[in-house]
Amino acid sequence: MKKVEWKSNTTEQRVNDFYSHGVENFGDFHKGYLNFGLWEDGQTDYIKAAENLIQTLGELLDLNNNVELLDCACGMGAQDVYLHENFSIKKITCLDLVFEHLKFANKRAQNANLLDKMEFIHGTATELPFEDESFHRALCVEGLVHFNTRHDYFREAFRVLKDDGILVVSDYCLKNTPKRPWEKLLLELTLKIWNIPKENADSIETYRNKLLEIGFKKVSVDAIGNKVIPGYFREQTSKECIEELTRIRGFFAGRIGNVIDYAVYWCHKLGLIDYIIVKAEK
Repeated sequence: MKKVEWKSNTTEQRVNDFYSHGVENFGDFHKGYLNFGLWEDGQTDYIKAAENLIQTLGELLDLNNNVELLDCACGMGAQDVYLHENFSIKKITCLDLVFEHLKFANKRAQNANLLDKMEFIHGTATELPFEDESFHRALCVEGLVHFNTRHDYFREAFRVLKDDGILVVSDYCLKNTPKRPWEKLLLELTLKIWNIPKENADSIETYRNKLLEIGFKKVSVDAIGNKVIPGYFREQTSKECIEELTRIRGFFAGRIGNVIDYAVYWCHKLGLIDYIIVKAEK
């Protein structure tokens, strides 16, 4: 893998610094999954919730053994190994802006004997290093909220998808526009500490419109925040999880992560943000 050096004071550099802090200690914590999970009633196991989300996204992608899939913000590759083992896929190209994530992902693919079916690219999803119409499917799990901007990723995904290609993402959006000063402050705080560009603070309507304006069709947006955010919050704020994340990331970074968890939870509980699953066709 060729490593890209991010320019200072860019979104890529800030996001890289945030997610790479302590990543060398991550090991097999949560089996390498980083997503919020899709929590069934009464479910308490994070791994099951994380894989439930990936299973749901995989089904929406309509995968088969002729499909070449681009997974942007692939994290540590756990979701891609899962997709290969549970769906028929010809090849997955995995892109992430955190180089340390990709090293874990490569090792995970090697352990699963999947190196011949997976490729790892260090880069940014807003400037994809691929030719037009290179992929049948495109996936992004939560990472696009950080992209500068989400709209640029949509444009690039449309470019690299073949005709009749499918884009599936899970993401966050505004549920209601904040009106009270303290609501605006809470949302602004969440955007700032979580390195989210303000341009990405989309409502479901503006989210859908951005995809349609680029040229996507049959855009569906399913808001499922109640099945995602509370379960993830409970797990992340458990004593065991806090202790392990503090060991992995250090006290300061671990506390920042905890603050983000509370901010996201309360933004959702107060009706400001939601979690969505989106499918669009080229």
